[in-house]
Amino acid sequence: MTIIAGIDPGKTGALAILWPAGACDVFDVPLAGKPPAWTEWARIWGNALEFAAPDIVVIESVGTMPAQGIVSAFNFGETLGFVHALVLARAPKARIEWPTPALWKRKMGLGTDKNASREEARRLIPALISQLVRVKDDGRAEAALLAYYGRKYL
Repeated sequence: MTIIAGIDPGKTGALAILWPAGACDVFDVPLAGKPPAWTEWARIWGNALEFAAPDIVVIESVGTMPAQGIVSAFNFGETLGFVHALVLARAPKARIEWPTPALWKRKMGLGTDKNASREEARRLIPALISQLVRVKDDGRAEAALLAYYGRKYL
């Protein structure tokens, strides 16, 4: 069966590895001030990707917001590029998919409500119930849902 990784690349995002038997491991974005903790990301996420050797990696294809500042937009783009490079370096054989939030959320029956994402992730991946109890766990939930989307539709 297929191993799928889902990545929510936002500032409070996460990497989720969905295993064939239904277990799911989640790794938060390492936040360690400015600039972002690239070394920590490479160590934690890189090790996870290398160990899991996912067949498919689903990275949310997000862009900047119209009212977002230039520096913020640049930082976000830099983060997205880093995540892509990390996947290419640590999971070179993986197929990479970039669904937009509108696409994957529509197919999963979701809207923009982050709490709904947490509840749906808890329902679909019971192994994550204890890791999705806080409101700020929405990045974990969406990373797991991206992996689930990959399993169901890709």
